[in-house]
Amino acid sequence: MGESWSRNDFIFLNHHLVTFSIFLSSKITLSPVSISTFLSFRFLHFSNILPFQMSTSSTSFIPPTWPATVFYITSIVTLPLYFFVFICLLRLRQISKTYNTTFYTILLQHCIADLFAMTFYFLIIVARSISFVRQFYYEYQDYYIAAAAYNHIYYTLYIRCTGIILLSFQRYLVITHPNSHFTDRIQAAPKMYILGLYWGLPTIISLVVLKDTNFKYDSLETMAVVAEQEVIQRNTLMALVVVSTTCVLSSVAYGALFVFIRKHSFRISKSLRREVSLALQVFILLLAFFGILVYYSFQNYFSQTHNTGPIYYMRGIYPMANGFLSYINPFCILFLNKDLTKQVIRSVSCKKLKMSDAQVSGIALNSTKEQRKDLNQVTF
Repeated sequence: MGESWSRNDFIFLNHHLVTFSIFLSSKITLSPVSISTFLSFRFLHFSNILPFQMSTSSTSFIPPTWPATVFYITSIVTLPLYFFVFICLLRLRQISKTYNTTFYTILLQHCIADLFAMTFYFLIIVARSISFVRQFYYEYQDYYIAAAAYNHIYYTLYIRCTGIILLSFQRYLVITHPNSHFTDRIQAAPKMYILGLYWGLPTIISLVVLKDTNFKYDSLETMAVVAEQEVIQRNTLMALVVVSTTCVLSSVAYGALFVFIRKHSFRISKSLRREVSLALQVFILLLAFFGILVYYSFQNYFSQTHNTGPIYYMRGIYPMANGFLSYINPFCILFLNKDLTKQVIRSVSCKKLKMSDAQVSGIALNSTKEQRKDLNQVTF
């Protein structure tokens, strides 16, 4: 990072201050020229270790510990719950057509992305508190370990940004244009196409980040990742652009959806209300991305202005912000997806999962548009 003082720098400074005090207290008489030469030599020697921009506020922005505490407490409660909801959804997809629709295919990928982001964070960041793991990571940091500790932040972010865009536009299409040919093609899209789009697009975007390997741990004790200032500036700006684009595109989809619901509120059927409820579930996820947008706005501003202190402070907030982005999803599912919640409760109570595909209009994909208009069914 180049803007923080090491312990050796302070030892070096202390040595010269002591030397200078001895010089002043000595009874040796020197000429003004000699004194000037001494001071000039000492100042120039010390100036070699000064940072490019010495931040007097860096000590005022010590990374807070309370966000990490909130993150760990939340993880203890939410991570097992998330895994349980995820496994329940996998089971339902094995026995019911209801949960094999495009919406649930995308939602499942979003769950996998959240769990992948959190699991990888624990493995590459939290696990460093274990002595032998820390020693292993430090010894083999050149084998993309230090790079992964930094690059995974942006890769997992871009994956989830792709997910929220796909979910938002899928909700918009099936509610506002249930009978269009384009919606039919999306609802009938093979799962492998959806998986390829969900994971392929963010991977391509992330190649800019993933190609960087020039990262080092500062020491075995702290294991803080040291990155070049240019890399930090580029990645924070890119993250801000991606998250901003995500929020704008998803907001456009939901703005149009809101207008449609207001115009047709007098004739919303039961099946359409179910679709709107699922749209509300995705909308709450979108609000979490607005929170991340604020985070990266500050992070980008501080990195562009070389304000080192606040950057470290924002890094301290990251675990809580990242956890909020992922951990909100299972609660949205449980509180806003009544059908899936009932199945989760039955699974918790060790009851057999009860299936009913009567509400899935995806079964009616081969029917005529006129029949679907009469049924007023829309696909998940």
